[in-house]
Amino acid sequence: MNWGIICKATAKKAVSLAMNVHEFLRENGEVFAEKGFAKSVDVKGYTLKEINEKADIVVTIGGDGTILMSLEEIEKPIFAINSGGMGFLSEVESKYAIDGLKRVNDGNYNIEERAKLKIMLDGKRLTDAANEVTVQTDRIAKILYLKLFVDDDLIETMGADGIIVATPTGSTSYSLSVGGPIMDPTVNAMIIAPLAPFKLSARPWIIPLDKNVRMQLLGKSKESKLVIDGRVAVPVTPKSDIIVTGSEKKARFVRFGESFYQMVRLKLMR
Repeated sequence: MNWGIICKATAKKAVSLAMNVHEFLRENGEVFAEKGFAKSVDVKGYTLKEINEKADIVVTIGGDGTILMSLEEIEKPIFAINSGGMGFLSEVESKYAIDGLKRVNDGNYNIEERAKLKIMLDGKRLTDAANEVTVQTDRIAKILYLKLFVDDDLIETMGADGIIVATPTGSTSYSLSVGGPIMDPTVNAMIIAPLAPFKLSARPWIIPLDKNVRMQLLGKSKESKLVIDGRVAVPVTPKSDIIVTGSEKKARFVRFGESFYQMVRLKLMR
C-alpha cells in the first residue's frame, strides 16, 4: 500500500508522533511525506497534490485544522490521528495511532464519504469547503447587508455580521456555535445560518445540496470577505456574484465503525 503522511509541522507533539508513524509506514509500503514534515525525517517531500496522486490512504496527524488543510487537495481516504484539541473529525487519539494503522493495513476499516461545497465567485471556482463557507464583514462591529437566494427565490434580506453555509460535517463546527442544527453527515443538505442577524425572524435554513445558494451584498455593506473553512479568505463587494452548491467531490475518511451519534456524545456533550 502507498501511504501519504501530513502533520502539523509546527507542533512538537504532532511531529514526534508523525516520526513514529512514518517509521511504521515505511515497513508497510511506500510513504510520501508532505514537504513540511519531510524535513524532520530527512526524506523527499511532496506537495498535497502529489500525495493525492500517489497515495492510497493519507494519514494526517494534528487536529481538525490539519484535516481541513489536507482536504483542500486530498480526495483519497484520510486516516486522521488526533494530537491536537477536540479532534472531532479524527478517528483515533495519538495513543492508539499504531494500533489503528495496523487495522488499516489489515484492511479492517470502512470508508465514509462526506459532502463538500462548491463555491463560485464571479464565475471562478474557489477551493471546495469541507466544513463551511462564510461571508462576513471585515470590520469589527459593522453590519453587512445582503440578500439571500435559493435558486431564483429570495428567502431573506437582512443586516448581520455575516452568513454561514455549512455542510453536514460543518454542522458541528462554526454553524453550531451560532445556533445551527446538528446534521447527520448522511443527509444530502446544507445549512444556512445567519451570523448575529439584526432581525428577529432570521433563522437557520436547511437546503438540499443540489440547490444553488446565492448571496448578494447590498450597496451599504462595508468591507467584506468570503472565508472557506476558516483558512482561505478573499475580498467580496456588492458587485460580487457568490454561488454555493453541493460539490461533486467528497471528503473521504477511514472509519472503524463508531457512529456519528457516539462521536457527538463523546466530543460535544462531555
